[in-house]
Amino acid sequence: MPVVLLLAVASSFSLGVADYLSGVTLRIDERPDAALTYTALATALGAAVAVLALPFVTPDSFTSRDGWWAVAAGCCLGVALPLLMVGISRGPIAIVAPVIGLAALAVPAILGPLLGDELSALEVAGLLLAFPAAALVAVSPAQPRANALPVAQAFGIAVTSGGFLGGAAICYGRTAPASGIGPGIVSQLTAAALLVGVALVWGRWLRPTVQASRPAAGFGALSGIATVLSVLAYQRGSVAIVAAVLGLAPGPTILLARFLDHEPINPAQLVGFAFGFGAVVLFALG
Repeated sequence: MPVVLLLAVASSFSLGVADYLSGVTLRIDERPDAALTYTALATALGAAVAVLALPFVTPDSFTSRDGWWAVAAGCCLGVALPLLMVGISRGPIAIVAPVIGLAALAVPAILGPLLGDELSALEVAGLLLAFPAAALVAVSPAQPRANALPVAQAFGIAVTSGGFLGGAAICYGRTAPASGIGPGIVSQLTAAALLVGVALVWGRWLRPTVQASRPAAGFGALSGIATVLSVLAYQRGSVAIVAAVLGLAPGPTILLARFLDHEPINPAQLVGFAFGFGAVVLFALG
């Protein structure tokens, strides 16, 4: 369990930094199709990063079953990631961020035990603590935004995005540990192909700007690293617990926004950080 927890924490940190860079990307490029453009490029770059890791973590085997679950995970990511970027960039962030985190956590927490995950009493306690932690860490004061989405639409986007992220977690957990990072590569390539296909059908050209491409490259690379680490964690531990740790990814995002953009941290977020730390400790002890 300590190795699984370490993989999950490292993945959560990488994901949190990637989310910050995705927000920077869309602040630079505010075009309507920017989310589609940069998620397509990011998933392709993420797959490339995962391929570079192959010599160090070569899979022992990769079956057709692993491949189909990886494709399913990639389809989930292809739906979730553009919605996540749109929701985060157009807010209201005080609704979108907590709802995405809770939905992404709820799906594995509910389905994981039904699919065979066995949790100790301490792990169940940590899971129960992770729910308020994910909600509180992502709490942000409401800020008016140009072209902001209506609350009902933002809520729907957040639930859909978080639900599909949770679905990807379930799919990764169904792959065999022997397949290693193979499912991560396949899922990233699937997501990239799906997004490019949607762009072609929609009649949109993927045209990144030079300025936005720089943070987008970091977003893609770190997303790829997070995917590799999370796949390894899902294969070796409880899907519900790994998803709970990944649900704390807004923590690094908020800390970066605090130190780089001078955004304040409110008391609710501090409570969320404390709950999150407590949840990780319970998972480690469990």
